[in-house]
Amino acid sequence: MVNENININIFNEWAKKGKDKGMEQGHAASVNKMLEIINKRTDILLRNFNFLDLGCGNGWVVRKFSNNDLCDLAVGVDGSKNMIEKAKLIDSKGEYFQSNIESWKSEEKFDIIFSMETFYYLNNIDNILSYIYNNILKEHGMLIIGIDHYFENKPSLTWEKEIGIETQTLSIAKWKEKFQHNSFNNIDCIQEGQKDNWAGTLIISAFKD
Repeated sequence: MVNENININIFNEWAKKGKDKGMEQGHAASVNKMLEIINKRTDILLRNFNFLDLGCGNGWVVRKFSNNDLCDLAVGVDGSKNMIEKAKLIDSKGEYFQSNIESWKSEEKFDIIFSMETFYYLNNIDNILSYIYNNILKEHGMLIIGIDHYFENKPSLTWEKEIGIETQTLSIAKWKEKFQHNSFNNIDCIQEGQKDNWAGTLIISAFKD
């Protein structure tokens, strides 16, 4: 079982040390690819829409969407108190919530739910996928996640020992199976930024169509 408090404490320390900016820069290429995938979904983006970032860090992706005139609501959620404080400091008018992602509940529904480098820290991936699909993702909405830690990406398998984080390690096939099990369809998995022995960011997009 993943000890989320250990992970949250690490991210609190990273925020204090300013590592959130490094994370933003390090993930930029993968996030840009995710945005490219989202932008292809013109049936969502050519009308008013709501956006949610699960594991938003300092809120940099939330701010990208909140600047879109058609975005009615952009929300960020993160377990790290220090990350959320940074997000609110940068964007005082933004909607940011400090909460364990698995216990956070929303009365709003969203057209796009985004998450970068978060899902493998969760205790019960099936529960959060089920909650997203059944409770907060609109009909015809999109869930898109990016993860660097997965079985096929061998350099990431040492992170628990090297960094002290706790994770769930799943193969690409197992990730896809979890999305299928929780009713998502049109599931697509790509690996972005492959080089040498780095297998790239695993980007999974799926829909409630």
